[in-house]
Amino acid sequence: MFAWGANSHAQLGLGYVSEQCDKPQPLTGLVPFRGADEIGSVAAGGGHTLIGTTDGRLYAAGWNNRGQLGTGHLNDCVHFQRVGEYGFRQLFAGWDVSAGINADGDLFVWGSNVWQQLAELGVKHVPTPTRLILPEQGRVAKVAFGLQYMAVLMESGKVWVLGKCKFLANDYPLEPATKLTIRCISDRAPVRDVVSGDNRLVMLIGDRRINCLGDEKHGQCLEEQTLPEDVIKLESGWTHSGCLTTNGTVYLWGRNNYGQLGMPGEHFSMHPQKLRLETGDMVVQDVSLGSQHGAALTKDGRVICWGWNEHGNCGTGGTENV
Repeated sequence: MFAWGANSHAQLGLGYVSEQCDKPQPLTGLVPFRGADEIGSVAAGGGHTLIGTTDGRLYAAGWNNRGQLGTGHLNDCVHFQRVGEYGFRQLFAGWDVSAGINADGDLFVWGSNVWQQLAELGVKHVPTPTRLILPEQGRVAKVAFGLQYMAVLMESGKVWVLGKCKFLANDYPLEPATKLTIRCISDRAPVRDVVSGDNRLVMLIGDRRINCLGDEKHGQCLEEQTLPEDVIKLESGWTHSGCLTTNGTVYLWGRNNYGQLGMPGEHFSMHPQKLRLETGDMVVQDVSLGSQHGAALTKDGRVICWGWNEHGNCGTGGTENV
């Protein structure tokens, strides 16, 4: 396991705080488990990192001002600390908030509740993983965090949005039977995947149709688009988004002031653009977008990064944008 980029809250788990780590650093000997063979999921937030093992243990490191590590206290952790055994199969991290889904499809949340994004009344933070019961019964498929809200995708295809979300206020009223700040997006065909930027939602409907709601200042909120190939994964940064298709093509759209679309010179794109790889034989099998940068993993094990690099986000050994 390797880590790089901003380390201002020790979120890389290296045992120290630094403004940047501009090259991948090995965590061998630093993590309290055997290594990559035990890692089941990883989630990176604004200043904290979560790791779940294949047997259900949860570890966390970094910023903890709102209890986003789940340790029960508000102290930062410079090394990965064992939080507990929750059986999480998926982990999700926002700016200062976290979530996990177990094998039964149950949702647990912890961290900041300033905007009631965790549905707890009268508290500013939730310091340990706590089960969240939604108005709809059923299994939870995924979680996506915005700046002040949390979106929860159900296996039924409905999306519940908790917290402060101005762009939904006019079209989606608050649920009348609850005191929580919660809305349901159920007027579209069943949603297969959802991601969030700072103030928008991107949804995959069917195999190829992409739908967006929210801020469109930088072209990040597409009018409905149908891609030429089936989509297997959605991703989003703060003001740009992307997806990976079945044939290994990455499409990106939105803001490009740091090169986060993988191309120079353009301030934004209102249409999906193909990521330009170095050579034609590279086939992408996974992609992830940070706040204003991106990373792709190719089938032959290469990692490609692009975009904002002020804190060594791209792992190139420098801080020039890529």
